[in-house]
This record gives sequence, C-alpha cells and structure tokens, in this order.
Amino acid sequence: MKVFNTINEKANKVKNIFIIGANVLKKGANVLNNGANILNNGANLINEGQEKLNNLEIKVENLLNNGKELKLQIGNKSNKIVNKISKFINFNKPHLRGLANIEGTCYMNSILQCLSHIPELYNYFTKPKISEIAEALEDQSDLLFPSFREVLIELWNTSNFMPYTPNKFKERLGYKNPFIKDNYPNDAKDLLSFLLIELHEELNKAVINNNLNNNFNNIEIQKNKKLVFNYFKQYFMNNYRSIISGLFCGMIYTRTQCNFCQTVLYNYQLFNFLIFPLQKVLQYKIKLNNYQNDCNNTVSIEDCFKYSQLPCCINNYQCKCCNKNAQCIFTTYLSVLPNIIIIILNRGVENNVNVKVSFNENLELKNYVEYLNDECIYELIGVVTHYGNNNDENGHYMARCLSPFDGMWYLYNDILVNQIGYFNKEEFQEEKPYILFYKKINFNH
Repeated sequence: MKVFNTINEKANKVKNIFIIGANVLKKGANVLNNGANILNNGANLINEGQEKLNNLEIKVENLLNNGKELKLQIGNKSNKIVNKISKFINFNKPHLRGLANIEGTCYMNSILQCLSHIPELYNYFTKPKISEIAEALEDQSDLLFPSFREVLIELWNTSNFMPYTPNKFKERLGYKNPFIKDNYPNDAKDLLSFLLIELHEELNKAVINNNLNNNFNNIEIQKNKKLVFNYFKQYFMNNYRSIISGLFCGMIYTRTQCNFCQTVLYNYQLFNFLIFPLQKVLQYKIKLNNYQNDCNNTVSIEDCFKYSQLPCCINNYQCKCCNKNAQCIFTTYLSVLPNIIIIILNRGVENNVNVKVSFNENLELKNYVEYLNDECIYELIGVVTHYGNNNDENGHYMARCLSPFDGMWYLYNDILVNQIGYFNKEEFQEEKPYILFYKKINFNH
C-alpha cells in the first residue's frame, strides 16, 4: 500500500509538473501571440507612417509644383503687362503713336495712320526742301500740307510716346472744309478724297495747260483708242507732277457704244481710288455663275475687279455722233495702275443682305489691267474698318497698318495702339473692312 501511495504521490507531482509546464507553455504562447500582435501593430503603424509620409511627400511636391506654376503665371502676367506697356510706349519704334480723338475725328485718325505708314510719302514730306517751301510762303493759312507734314513727323517721333493731338491739322482742314470745322460726322472716304486732292493741288509742280483738253472734245480722236490714250497720257504727264499723283494716280478708260449708230467712243479718266459696290458685285457673281445660296454672300477683291469691267446697258444716252437719245453699252477698264492702289468697299445694304469680302495679303491684277509695263502684284499695307451700321455716321473707325520696320500689323484705335502680329486672313475679314491700301511690290520710285 505504501508503495502504491508513494507511486500515486509521485504521479501526482509529475502531473502537477506537467500542468504547471502546460500553463507555462500557454502563458508563453500568449506572450508570443501578444508579441506577434505588437509586431503586427508596429508593422501597421510603420505602413501607416510610410503611407502618410508618401502622401506628405506628394503634397509637398504638389505644393512645390504649384509654387513653380504660380511663379510662372506671375512671370507671364508680368511679361504681358510689360509687353502691353512697351507696345503702348515703344521707346525705340517710330509710327506707333496714337492720335487723340477731337470730338469725333476717328475717321480722320484712321486715314492719317494709314497714310503715315507709306514710307515714300513720309520721306517726301520730311525733306528739308519741303520745310523750306513751307517757311518761305508768306500766307500758310490756305495751305494744308505744312500741318499734314507736322502730323507725319509727330507720328514717327521716337522721343515722345504720348498720343498726339492734331489740332493744327484739323484747324487747317476745317478752314478748307466747313463740315470738318463744325465737327460734323464725316466719312473716312470723303476725307481721304478731299485730302489727296488738296495736297496734290498745293504740291503740283506742273504749269497747267488746259489747251490739251480741246483734244478730248474731238469726236474723231475719241473714236481712236490709241490716239485718245496718247493725248491723255501727255495731258497727265504735263499737268500732274506731285507726290500724290506719283503715288496714288491711276488711269481707267471707258468704251461707249451707241446702239443706234453703233459708234464706239473712248475716254480716259484719272482716279485716286476705286469704289466697288459690293451688292452689285454679288448680284453679278450669282447671276453669271448660277449660284443660289452656295456662295455664302461672299465676294473676293478679284471678283470686284472682274465684275466691275462687265458691260452695262444705259438708257437715254445722248450720242455725240448721231445726236440721238439711244441705248448704249458702257464698259469701264483699268488702263494704268498706281503705285498705291486704294480700294473703297461700298457695303450699302439691300434686302438685308450683308456681303462678306474675301481678300489676301497679296493682290495680283495682271488679268484686269490693259497696259502691263511691270509686275502688277500688290501687298496689303493698311485697312480702315468702320464699326456700326452701314452709312451710320455715329459709327467708329479704326485702322490696321503694316509696319515697314518689323513687318508686324498694328491696330490704331485713336490714342490706343496694340500689336496684332502677322496677317491673319480670317481675323481681318471678320472686321468688315471699308478701305484697303495696297502697295505695289516692285515700287516705281
């Protein structure tokens, strides 16, 4: 019994030892599990920290990029501001001064800006000889060219960037034309015509010989086209010797055929500019090409030259040969082209049709002129635009001019001058041009 009791006691001790060992193992396992959890939590914290660090790095990088972009934007805006200021001030570029609007003289300002961009005209008016002539004349109140010369000099002045107020020129202009003196709303075309005629008459070096006019009234001479041309050419060379006629004067001839006696008479005329009625040009284009709506009410400058030379019928024509009031066929042709050709686009609206005009930077006229003494390729140098309804005297005029220095186009809106850049056909056509200035590329000095 004692032996069994001893064995049981030892067995119980062993059992207790195993139990204690198992508990120790359990506690160790719990410790390991806790350690594993701590490691997992640590790993999660590390991952979260890394993710936050990555996000922080991204945010910092974005902030740096945003800062660079903001700096770039600020730099661009500051450059634009500087460019705008420099375009307005233009310390080192001539002819970029604006003109003050004197009670509605935008029509005058636009014409003056376009004329000032013709270097040959500026060079002539700034010669010392012209200044001496102006100073030698006792009474300059009747003359326009001294004040016109002053405007050209001021517009090309590089030492003064502030807008110029052409008070003296307007005063002299008003002395010649009461409508301008009374601040009456004027058409840029009318001012241009008046100005060119006045400047020519003041500067014409020729001694007028009216005896040559007798040849034009001779019926037998008028029947001979070549003879009429020779007489008229002689008349032009003897009576028109000014810088204005040398730059702007061209020649057209008319052919008139009486339907009663079939006599054909020829006559020549001078022009400073050509006027094209856009509505009639569009009607001719639609009629002769069987267009309906596929021409989009658009005509080109070439269309204007082409359809203006078509024969037209005139009733009640007083024939110089048969003295009958008969119907005649009247046709106009271009004979001699000027060095500067000015085109007036008459937009008179009929049936609420707004005619669009297509034009290019270069214009070739060899197909529309009689005498080809040289190339007939022209370059666009100026555009006068009228904003407002057609024939609206309360509209506004602006000029776009090609700089002879940097080949860039500039917009002149009274005192404001902005650079446009290079010629853009679509943008220029959208502005509905009114007057176009084209200069012959092979200029005949």
